[in-house]
Amino acid sequence: MTLSEVRKAAREGLKCYNCNLYSWEQAPGLPSSLTRCSRCRTLHYCSKECQEEHWVKVHKDQCQLLSRQSQPFMLCSKELVGKIDFMNIDLTVHDTQWCSVCKKDAEEGLAKPGNPRYGCHVTFSMPDWEEGPRTIPWGSKDLEEDIRTKLPFDIYKLEDLKSGAEKILWLLQALLFKLKVTKYPMARSQDRLSLIELRKVLQIARVKTWLVYMTVPRETSKLEYESSTTVVNILGQANYENIMTSVKMKSGVRNEFGLWDIFKLLSEFLLNSDVVACELASLDQLGLDEFPAEYRSVVEAARATASLTTRDSVVATLTPHLKPFIRVVELLCGGLQQRCSNCKEEITIGAVYYSVDDQKLPSLPFVTIGIVRKFCCTSKLCGKKVIAERKQDFRILHSLIRAMRAKFVGSFCDACFMVGKESHRCSGQDCLQKDWAVVHRKICARSKEEVRKVKEGRRGRKEEGKHRIEGWVDCHNKAFGKKSVMDKVVEKMEKM
Repeated sequence: MTLSEVRKAAREGLKCYNCNLYSWEQAPGLPSSLTRCSRCRTLHYCSKECQEEHWVKVHKDQCQLLSRQSQPFMLCSKELVGKIDFMNIDLTVHDTQWCSVCKKDAEEGLAKPGNPRYGCHVTFSMPDWEEGPRTIPWGSKDLEEDIRTKLPFDIYKLEDLKSGAEKILWLLQALLFKLKVTKYPMARSQDRLSLIELRKVLQIARVKTWLVYMTVPRETSKLEYESSTTVVNILGQANYENIMTSVKMKSGVRNEFGLWDIFKLLSEFLLNSDVVACELASLDQLGLDEFPAEYRSVVEAARATASLTTRDSVVATLTPHLKPFIRVVELLCGGLQQRCSNCKEEITIGAVYYSVDDQKLPSLPFVTIGIVRKFCCTSKLCGKKVIAERKQDFRILHSLIRAMRAKFVGSFCDACFMVGKESHRCSGQDCLQKDWAVVHRKICARSKEEVRKVKEGRRGRKEEGKHRIEGWVDCHNKAFGKKSVMDKVVEKMEKM
């Protein structure tokens, strides 16, 4: 995939990206009413005010690099001789001929047992992605035919990536590459084909996160939430979880690091933790008294788990080199010495139970991964109770968080994207003053004329929240039947 294809994907749907950022109703008359950035011709806007705001908060740092530029080429057709500059070859894009990591892989032998380096997996992980200098097809007379440009952010080094979700994707790609070069023993020949499928899905997911970076302000909770949501949607559409669970490794064969175990653990963050954790984090300004009394202990436990912080700690530990699987488990648990969540027996954690596992429980004391984390001894009775409680707590949290976000939908801050109970923006004045100084004072008076952008008063926000909750109840009833967990959660909220 080329940058032009990424830019084309950004244009699909033809919507105002600033309105989309703040969940405003799109302007009437789309797409004819839209205009696009005249320089990069990538993003569309419904009005000058939207373009001004998005320029200040996001686009000004990216526009120039998104613009089509002439790039130096290594080889060209005779018709283009004299039209192309061969000087100043851009070494900031990946090329195996110049990549220092690729050279180091060849010198050290990446497949040697005990080598903790991931190696350079760009060519392996992103086979359909190309940027920077590229040969124009021989015989072409068109300078525009194969021009590559650079993305407006770094994509190669793990530490330079913009979201925790993409960092997990990078590590998963690196682990697949490591499995390949070390010839990790698979149980069946089709398992290697499954790994190729997983590689394709991860590549698509990474490209989709780049589209998020083009439209959402950096260093905001919105960036992490949109990235995580985008990734989990791609993985779901591609049946990623089922493909992963179908892969079988040869029994009794393990390497020093436990590559496949780390792969499954990191995948679990994307599949079942990150989106819910981001949604819960958006409610951090609400006290426990805002939640139904029956569910406060679950909310408190989930906040104490700090899933996103734990994920970031795991990523930091796996940067820049691999660590043994048990070290990752130790970080996940906050220490291997724990107590069984059911019988309170002291245990030493030695395994992980995943949400996609069948009824077969680990033979060692284990931890359940996810936003609701529990520990269990080797007792089958404890195992059944712990797993049942974990599932119930997750369902309650999932429904409760969605219902609470729906209730306060009109009170999300348009600067930090957190819920502020008593105001249009955050509960304090910091975001309001900061956003006013940055851009809002320039466009406020002009934007008031667009009713669809103006937030409702207290009564209007309450009605909107009620309407959103009813939508979630209907959605859950269709999926799970009447009297779903969402019904019970809403009933408790209404009694408050």
